[in-house]
Amino acid sequence: MGHVFVRLAGHGARLVPYWPYRFAGGPAQPTVEVTVFGSDGGRRAVVGPGTAPVPGVVDVDAGPQGDWRLEVGPFSLCWPPGFHVESPADAADSTPCYLLGPDETVIFPQGPVPLERLAAPDALVAPGQRVVDRRVLDDDIDVVELAYVHDGAPWRQAYWVIPVGLDKALVLTGQAPEAAAPTVRAAGDRMAATVTGVPA
Repeated sequence: MGHVFVRLAGHGARLVPYWPYRFAGGPAQPTVEVTVFGSDGGRRAVVGPGTAPVPGVVDVDAGPQGDWRLEVGPFSLCWPPGFHVESPADAADSTPCYLLGPDETVIFPQGPVPLERLAAPDALVAPGQRVVDRRVLDDDIDVVELAYVHDGAPWRQAYWVIPVGLDKALVLTGQAPEAAAPTVRAAGDRMAATVTGVPA
């Protein structure tokens, strides 16, 4: 498969990986290690501002200045420290990407989805989950945190519902063992608060 619609942009560059891929912090800032997985063991390259494209791994184009940001379709949001970014393992998975962090933490974007699908108070609560926190971030981002048991251990799941336009929302979903929930909470808050449109 060729290109995907997730890019990493910043430091004057825009990185467009081949699928299936992983972005991870490089050995020195602001470099990025890009891995393309394959049955042959895959290919890896360390790239950054001014780096030439690496055929079959990553294209490197001119991009915006500033810290590295994820571009997911038409949206741009910060890349939180401590997380690497991977494409779905299954080509049929419609999730754009997964941010995988320490201690089994994971965050992933979905949507945009119609706000009417999220209007019911328990629209995001699955069987076996209970609401442990509801809050509003930056005046208009609804955050719901849920507790549940997974393989006999306490886990947390959180949703950030970020309005985009008049009737849709980008949804970030985060989950982690309960002890690691603060890591997901901090990263999700930062990502949600930094959502913008992709700069030209």
